[in-house]
Amino acid sequence: MNTRPRAFEACPETGSPVGMASLPFEHIEGHRDAFVVPFRRGVRTGPRFHAGAFDAAGAPLCNTEMRTIHRASLATKEVRDAALADAGTLHGEWLFCGILSAQFGHIITRSLGMLWAIEHVPKSVKLLFVSMMYDSGEHRFLETLLATLGIENDYKILRRPAHVETLYTAPDLFSEVIWCAAPQVYVDWIKGRMPTPGASEFGRKIYITRDRLSGTAGRHLCEDILEDNLARAGFDIVAPETLTLAQQLAMYRHADTVIAADGSALHILPFSIRDTASVYVLQRRTEFPPLIANHLSSFTNAAIHRIDAIDDVIWPQDRADNTALVALDFKKLQDLFIGHGVLRATEAWRCPDQKDFDASRALGRPKHQGFMTDSERPQFLRDLRRSKLEKKAMKDVADALPIPVIDGLRYFRVLNRLHEKLQPDWYLEVGTFTGKSLSLAKCNTIAVDPKFQISFPVVNATGRKMHFFQQTSDDFFAEGFVKQNKIKIDFAFLDGMHLFEFLLRDFIEAEKLMSPDGVIALHDCCPTTDYMAEREFHDGQWTGDVWKTLLILQQYRPDLQIDVLSAAPTGLVLIRNLNPRSTVLSKKYDALVKEFMDEELSDFDGGIGGYFQNFNLVDPLEFLDTL
Repeated sequence: MNTRPRAFEACPETGSPVGMASLPFEHIEGHRDAFVVPFRRGVRTGPRFHAGAFDAAGAPLCNTEMRTIHRASLATKEVRDAALADAGTLHGEWLFCGILSAQFGHIITRSLGMLWAIEHVPKSVKLLFVSMMYDSGEHRFLETLLATLGIENDYKILRRPAHVETLYTAPDLFSEVIWCAAPQVYVDWIKGRMPTPGASEFGRKIYITRDRLSGTAGRHLCEDILEDNLARAGFDIVAPETLTLAQQLAMYRHADTVIAADGSALHILPFSIRDTASVYVLQRRTEFPPLIANHLSSFTNAAIHRIDAIDDVIWPQDRADNTALVALDFKKLQDLFIGHGVLRATEAWRCPDQKDFDASRALGRPKHQGFMTDSERPQFLRDLRRSKLEKKAMKDVADALPIPVIDGLRYFRVLNRLHEKLQPDWYLEVGTFTGKSLSLAKCNTIAVDPKFQISFPVVNATGRKMHFFQQTSDDFFAEGFVKQNKIKIDFAFLDGMHLFEFLLRDFIEAEKLMSPDGVIALHDCCPTTDYMAEREFHDGQWTGDVWKTLLILQQYRPDLQIDVLSAAPTGLVLIRNLNPRSTVLSKKYDALVKEFMDEELSDFDGGIGGYFQNFNLVDPLEFLDTL
């Protein structure tokens, strides 16, 4: 229930007189026995998806248009009637709030325009959002957004058609329906609901980076180099996804200068940026997005400067619309920043070379995925649609690709041979358990396991140092034992918790400790059945989903030398050419976990066999002969 009192004699930001009567309360309507049809995947006519809100007689209700900038809804009596058989019932009173998407920028541009009506409808009214999401997961950002605005009404995300006992509708004052061009009364209302900021946590100059996002997202190439250049010029480098919404709003309110790519961050910034600030929008698209332009012009009088230093636009061979990779002309960008007074001509500035651009372009992409130009992309999309239709028309689906047999030298014997070949001074093992693999080491050893169950002769006869840490690997790495004792690890075997996010963290931390010629081995990355690759532990052969870690390393660390050995029973991955100073994975850790969490072996073309197309399996004996 919304119980937070509000007074709007004047807008806290602009000082403009605002009375509650200025909002169009007279246009709020209540409807008994309404019927709401949400977006349903695959149910559409041409580009228009079947969705709408209808009165008891089946006529579309006013102020319930659902659209994105690319698609409008089709709300006809036929659409309503076709959805009746699948309908549920919502009792009580509800306020129609439009569509809800999965991405936070789209939530802002699609789901805020009718919320002002809570100031007038009964306090018991609940909020009804119509889902555009493909899964049943609730986007957490909605809850955060409502809490930040002090809106305490219960809400529901509707994913199936429903009869609604009472549905309130109100004019949409800010969404993609009106291209995010908000009237001043709405601007004053929503700014009046923004939290009062505390002291700023950041300096006066801020660069909003996308470098912590997944590499599959659209981005500027070599953004890490741009970060370094701006950091030397006194900019704080901020990844907004690491902050709460309230912290982001406070940060923008206290900033004098903000540089940000055109993207979702610019849908947060206008709510709190001061009119005296300067915002430099680093374009990722040759045409400036109209939603961002309208949002900025509606909400702030701050100086908005569009910075177009685009040298080239490269598209991965993927149908997603927000995956463009933008190569910037760094020299032109430097000159533009100097011209605007953002940089001094004497400040150091590095321009990336072709090798830097190539490495950044490959980040997050399978090696076999190609790229295309802006002009080539339309034909690629047409071919993709044609291929999809052809496959749909086929009666027989192509057989799954064959799954290789993992029957090389068993991994314990491979580890033993590696110890003989590498002759490490220090060996690190995560996931010692019974000690079978640890017993192979004849050098200084560090063993980490939260619950040792030693049953093998792990005390080596050479009299070398041995350290046992009965704790989680996260705690072990956090305590810094290796660095404190100036140890360099020559060989590491990571076989702890069989979930990819754990193994990824272990690799990130272990790499920091490795010697220049160090080798890291990963176990269980070659599952041959869906059952053994489930995330939930079970009896029998269980690899978990650590296979995802191998894909992440291939796609995000092309600088590594990665060999996948067909060591029975579930493979052994050996990684060389390590770089203890690399921050690529640590920067993107949260985004990578989100990107890969829902991946399944069955998602690959060809099923599990398709997964094995991502690398070459090497016979262990052949590999050992090359060391």
